[in-house]
Amino acid sequence: MSRLIPSVAFALGCMAIASHAQDTSSRTETRTSGAQAQTVTYTGCVATGTQEKTYILDKVVPLSRTTTTDLPTGNTSTSTTYMLVPGERVSIQEHVGHKVEVTGMLIPAGKSRTETTTRIDREDGDDTKSRERTETRNSMPEFRVISIKELKESC
Repeated sequence: MSRLIPSVAFALGCMAIASHAQDTSSRTETRTSGAQAQTVTYTGCVATGTQEKTYILDKVVPLSRTTTTDLPTGNTSTSTTYMLVPGERVSIQEHVGHKVEVTGMLIPAGKSRTETTTRIDREDGDDTKSRERTETRNSMPEFRVISIKELKESC
């Protein structure tokens, strides 16, 4: 018993030193140019897009991209539309035809570039560096949906 306690203490000390020697640090840097994305919340009506499994948010409040149409009656109609891109855990299909409140990243129409650089420094191994570049050209504003909530109002 008298040898067991020092042996266990020695083993724990060796494990602490070994785990300390395996320290790893990671640093990620993201740069964006062009259209700047921003987190926003809008209400509007979900409709199907022109291609299969695509969705748009129509009659959006507040307005940012406006289309004005002259009607035969002499009146004008104004509407705003965003292309909806569902996040990993968001389903949009069941909300088609309903008024919703959506929160997400609004990416303006046009060209934008994103570059993400990740560097991993290891004390006991090779350091690694990875770089990912993404270029996006949107013909209409893109709304990357984080959450969606159906409202009682109809479209």
